[in-house]
Amino acid sequence: MTIKTCAAAAILLIGTVSANAQDFTFKFAHILTTDTPAHMAAERLAELVDEKTGGAVAVEIFPAGELGNDTEIIEQIQIGAVDMGIPPTAKLGQFEPRMQLFDLPYIFPTPAAAYSILDGPIGDELLSTLSGQGLYGAGYWESGFKQITNNVRPIATPADLAGIKMRTMSSPLIVQQYETWGANPIPIAFAEVYNALQQGVAEAQENSFVSIDKMKFYEVQEHLTVSNHAYLGYAFIVNKAKWDAMPEELQAAVQEAIEEARDYQRELNANLDFELKTKMEEAGLAVVELNNEQIAAFVEASKAVHENYAGEIGQELLDRTYAAAEAAMN
Repeated sequence: MTIKTCAAAAILLIGTVSANAQDFTFKFAHILTTDTPAHMAAERLAELVDEKTGGAVAVEIFPAGELGNDTEIIEQIQIGAVDMGIPPTAKLGQFEPRMQLFDLPYIFPTPAAAYSILDGPIGDELLSTLSGQGLYGAGYWESGFKQITNNVRPIATPADLAGIKMRTMSSPLIVQQYETWGANPIPIAFAEVYNALQQGVAEAQENSFVSIDKMKFYEVQEHLTVSNHAYLGYAFIVNKAKWDAMPEELQAAVQEAIEEARDYQRELNANLDFELKTKMEEAGLAVVELNNEQIAAFVEASKAVHENYAGEIGQELLDRTYAAAEAAMN
């Protein structure tokens, strides 16, 4: 019986574990503000873990970069200074190249296709690759699908990005994506993006609606392109030694809590997207929503990125992902 399938039995077994004191306390660090769905899901996770383990496991949350940036949090989880985190999958590509699969432009045609792949065999396979890095991959949370904002011109085709100074995270794949599309990508730390846009160091950025809203990027941008061009996923990772030290029944209970909190977060994000697009229109952003023909042009322009990363990610894994995405659409 696997960790994910023995969750029901875990509830019956928790009584055998001492609940008089917290046997395991997990430090959960992330870089997001406390008003984001991800942090709300982290708070929900702490409640669920306490409930499902009868108080034997506790989760302490350190938000908003209190314990470092994403890369620093990953490194701290590896050595056990932090126990849990939700770094973007693109950041984990520095540690395990195959994790970059999920950051390829237009790899997921819809949210339903994304969830089918992430929560299925391909997603599990990629999480299992992290064990060699001292990490246990428990699942995938999210920021959502990315949109583009800028201060230069409306963007409806890849050609419209020509020469634009585009802020990206420090991911070689994403940098190459914007180079391929003709932009001038500039890696800048997430916390510094607002000032970079305000001061003209960068002219554009990509993020989910939730991040654009919570970081108030719309205040220093003029144009919004609803492109859904890539999925910003978070891998829920845990220090493997700490995870392995827990009895199996506690592992199952915590795993179940992580998945329930994941679903809660996804629901929050889905409900927010339309509301936030309307908010940005009302704030004065000129909005372009890509139609099917325009999306097809971006997909065509992205093929070179997929081909260039086939060696690192694996062509066989790419082909299985393409097939799974197509199946999820039928």
